[in-house]
Amino acid sequence: MSMADERMDREESGFGSTAEEGSAGRKKSKSRSKADGGSKKKQRSQGVNVLLWILRKSIVPLIMVIMLVAGLYIGYVVLGKQAEGEVFSWATWRHLYDLVFAES
Repeated sequence: MSMADERMDREESGFGSTAEEGSAGRKKSKSRSKADGGSKKKQRSQGVNVLLWILRKSIVPLIMVIMLVAGLYIGYVVLGKQAEGEVFSWATWRHLYDLVFAES
């Protein structure tokens, strides 16, 4: 057996160098494919891959924005005991900004 044939046998069977280990490795790989149903993994289209990538990258900033809105609501309505309708009014937050950064 030449070195090339021996190397090909080792690659097919994994790390084993003997023929017995090689046949055992092939049996294991066949049983794995049967356990998976013998079906190959479906390839997603490029558009779906791009959409999933965008969703993965935007989940943390999205959660941060949701928590910011929830914190504003809790701070203004629950702790500040103000009306719920004023929380998302732009005039409310402009007035708050003017109070905090006004020159005294």
